[in-house]
Amino acid sequence: MTALAHDRATVRGDRSEPAHGRGRPTILQQHRDAVSRVIRAMRDRLDEPWTLTRLAQVAYLSPFHFSRVFRLVTGTPPGRFLSALRMAEARRLVVSSRMNVTDICTTVGYSSLGTFTTQFTEQVGVGPGRLRRLDAAHGDRPLEHVVAAEAEPADEEDAVPGGVVTGTVHTPAEDPRLVLVGLFPTPLAQGLPVACTTVTGDGPFAVTGVPEGTWHLLACAHPEAVTVGEVLAGARDPDVWVGVADAPVAVRPGRTTGPLAVRLAPARPIDPPILTGLPVLPLAARS
Repeated sequence: MTALAHDRATVRGDRSEPAHGRGRPTILQQHRDAVSRVIRAMRDRLDEPWTLTRLAQVAYLSPFHFSRVFRLVTGTPPGRFLSALRMAEARRLVVSSRMNVTDICTTVGYSSLGTFTTQFTEQVGVGPGRLRRLDAAHGDRPLEHVVAAEAEPADEEDAVPGGVVTGTVHTPAEDPRLVLVGLFPTPLAQGLPVACTTVTGDGPFAVTGVPEGTWHLLACAHPEAVTVGEVLAGARDPDVWVGVADAPVAVRPGRTTGPLAVRLAPARPIDPPILTGLPVLPLAARS
């Protein structure tokens, strides 16, 4: 494991690290607090033209040190995290409001509608108009019903060739909620996954038909009885669980990679937004 990977695992892996020195915060906690302060500022003022220097000032760190600390704490650079926050709010407005796309574009800090639409499509997985139509058609359906329909066995002639990724999901409570597992090109859960599957509660999983390449395995679990519309809107529910595999996964055709261990925990403000509508958006891509 590289030094950077070790630092990141240390910072992100322990969610309940005790402070040392009679209640004095550790350096890691100070870093988390600084990053949390910056993320709150981003969320509160998405339309502002944030620069690395301005963000570093909010954290009371030098730009170089801030950039490194932010990436260690969140797993992603500050600029990419800000973009994800903007797209998460844009997605919510597309699904939950009647605002036109131009107004949504400016509300989340974009001056070019073309740039906004392109980035929205790349990060969310479908364009704003299509997402709104998908919500209108399926928004009231329980997520479990959509997943059950997607999980129906495919004909052998329709089977997708590729590799297989196996592992086990570990949840923070004995809760039989649906866990969504997907493989993505980057550490952010955005766009359409290259392959995905589901598992109920703790247990083994197998993602089949995975293309050759190196992917990041990400998982999330929404509360029971969640609807498709709530997933598409990306409701900020503190009861959402998230988890990632410890390292990127190298996949080869016809081979099985794993087993991996994926530990879910309640989503924190410092966790990047889940932009993908996994596994709803793969359905939209085929419709």
